Amino acid sequence: MDSLVVPFLALAAALPGWTLPRGSEPDRVAADVTLETRLTISSAPNCGYRVAAVSFGELEDLELAREAVECALLEDAIVHGGMEWEANIIAAHYNLSRCPQPIGSDDVEERLRWIDVHDGFHRRLAAAARSSWLKSFQDQLFEQLQRHHQALLFHPDVVSPSRPPKSEGETEAMLHDVLALAPHTQIMQAALDRDVGAAVVLLRTHIHLALDLHRAIAGIVARAAEPVKAKSFKK
Repeated sequence: MDSLVVPFLALAAALPGWTLPRGSEPDRVAADVTLETRLTISSAPNCGYRVAAVSFGELEDLELAREAVECALLEDAIVHGGMEWEANIIAAHYNLSRCPQPIGSDDVEERLRWIDVHDGFHRRLAAAARSSWLKSFQDQLFEQLQRHHQALLFHPDVVSPSRPPKSEGETEAMLHDVLALAPHTQIMQAALDRDVGAAVVLLRTHIHLALDLHRAIAGIVARAAEPVKAKSFKK
């Protein structure tokens, strides 16, 4: 799933030289292309195959799903994680601290490298959780979220054509806050201290900050802020 490709771009433009094999089944071809290229494919009458569109509504849905899944995983991981889990979190945090933030960079590899390191840190936080299904959902959410994040960051006018002009300086300042190491350090420290309540609150705040950034880019007025509270997913 190359999240840097323009949403709804014709597949022939996204993958120069690609053609639909003769006599092939369209649904099977779409699935094969998705697996081989990591592009998310859609099709429509008289439009052919295209890179799947994205929307802020879908991004918001994904972020809220991420909040539910990742907070549940983090809570369980803190309760059941051992020394190896702690060591892996510290190592992942070190990697994140050494990875240059891709703000203002046109280097696609640099952007993708940061995404891999960042998502790797969050996966390490959840690694000691017991639910393999929730971890699978987390992986799916990360893939779809990155597709939406990058589309809004690099192709905002395609995603939201009617959005009002936004100050680049204001957006960049918000982006710095979202990508900053400090919030990740705070989440890590709370997890290592086995402070479930603090860790979950910090993670929720981090997720909602990212949502506010993309809401601003899309030109959507933020809802009235509500205090973020720790929430237990235990029955």
